[in-house]
Amino acid sequence: MSNHWIALVPQDPNFVPDPQTHDGALKLFQAIAPDADEIEIKLSDKIQFFDCGTNFERILCPRCGQQLLLAWWQDRMGDDHDGNGFQLAKYSTPCCGAFVGLDELRYEWPQAFARFGIDAMNPNIGELSDEQRGEFERILGTPLRTIYQHI
Repeated sequence: MSNHWIALVPQDPNFVPDPQTHDGALKLFQAIAPDADEIEIKLSDKIQFFDCGTNFERILCPRCGQQLLLAWWQDRMGDDHDGNGFQLAKYSTPCCGAFVGLDELRYEWPQAFARFGIDAMNPNIGELSDEQRGEFERILGTPLRTIYQHI
């Protein structure tokens, strides 16, 4: 059986919303996805990777749009992870030499790096609307990225 998640993470990988906002975000997700198997806040001292699972298609250079080889990306992921979290150092892309962090690459489907996230397992709602994401952004006080993970 496969599982699906909708995760919301700050666009700024180091941003952690005020703890008083977490309950409001949980309640909003519960109202939007009342049949979800689980809704969870994820919080870490270190930057973590929020992946899209089997939805993954490709990674593009943000400067020239060239598709990056998976092997190059995997090597940079290994270089960047210190055993606890990601550093998000800048690396030269093999296509055009742009110096970018892993969080700046264009992921299809979206993936992200963050210290904070809120997700719903098997929410049974399809995609979040722009209005729903905007409400989460208002509650948490930051622009968010939406990750649709399928495993």
